[in-house]
Amino acid sequence: MEQPSERDRLMDAAYRALVATGGAALSVNEVLRAAELSTRAFYRHFTSKDELLLALFRQDSDRVAARLRRAASAEPPAAALLAFVQAMLRITADPRRRQRVLIMSSEEIARAKGFVAERQRYHALVQGELTGLLERGRADGTFPLTRPASDAGWIRAAIQHAFDEQIAGTAPATPNETAELLTGFALRALGATGH
Repeated sequence: MEQPSERDRLMDAAYRALVATGGAALSVNEVLRAAELSTRAFYRHFTSKDELLLALFRQDSDRVAARLRRAASAEPPAAALLAFVQAMLRITADPRRRQRVLIMSSEEIARAKGFVAERQRYHALVQGELTGLLERGRADGTFPLTRPASDAGWIRAAIQHAFDEQIAGTAPATPNETAELLTGFALRALGATGH
């Protein structure tokens, strides 16, 4: 079995340290102790604690974006939209993924220099996948009323609202029920045929 790289060890140690504090603080020395690496090893991979935190966020956001990309590629487009919403909301139902979301949205990561740009990059990836899905639906007649660029933003905002409610535990329905309701609303708004 291949040993984790220094970078992977540092990122894993940083995540475990954030979990231990509930995302409240991170000490590079604590990360180095947990990873059993030197300061020199840290600086071979990261220029600062902020860069480490942003690398953690990017790794997680890229994993979510890849999952959403697979969901968005389903056929037909109406099924892809449901799969996309389900993929996003199911994160909240899995305890380990839910914990990662909470850590990735913690104060410590949000304070990292460059976090706003990194979060915007992630939102642009998500919106891009939705836009492409809606464009496919417009092209094949499934979504005759769609304006893909603007509708993707509204749908992403609705998904984010539902996601936030699920994470906070204030949602009136389960993730699967919410996904069905939200997708039904979106399909009606898009003028989806056959639904």
